Amino acid sequence: MLKIPEIKGDTVLLRKVREKDIDDRYEIGRHNEFEYMCGGEKLETPQFPSRETWVNWYKNQVNEELLWVIDYQGKCIGTAGFHNVSPEDNSATYKIGIFDPNFHSKGIGTEVTKLLVKFGFDKMKWHRIDLKVLEYNLRGICCYEKCGFKQDGILRESSFVEGRYYSDIVMSILDYEYEELYK
Repeated sequence: MLKIPEIKGDTVLLRKVREKDIDDRYEIGRHNEFEYMCGGEKLETPQFPSRETWVNWYKNQVNEELLWVIDYQGKCIGTAGFHNVSPEDNSATYKIGIFDPNFHSKGIGTEVTKLLVKFGFDKMKWHRIDLKVLEYNLRGICCYEKCGFKQDGILRESSFVEGRYYSDIVMSILDYEYEELYK
């Protein structure tokens, strides 16, 4: 199992999940913006499930190999990382979620994405990092474009959300594109 490093940004620390994060998730709860951007149903009001929900969340996160908590001033406000790592294709799929709506549209997603793209290309030596984003997640699309991701294509009507089909946009960045942008 790979030991992920802590990664310090200008405003955030990316670190492994820890038990204290259960309390932060419990306090944040579930919010409409985050749930809907991930393809979930819109919430009329924030929901605050039992602490046990977040204990189970922690148990699932702690075993994720390439997952970081987005720590802002000592609190867990989201997670980001990679999945679908393919040694054969030398690639991985990126994911990010900022749970706390107080931290949306503040540049944190862009900062985290740049830090992890750097990790993927500089440390892991991947050739490609890709992602999938719902067509209506304009804030996410803008963030990914700022970080150098380009649109590969559209998975037409691939997600069913609130009784309607939406398309997913597939985006990626390649190692030489990263080199051109960041070196």
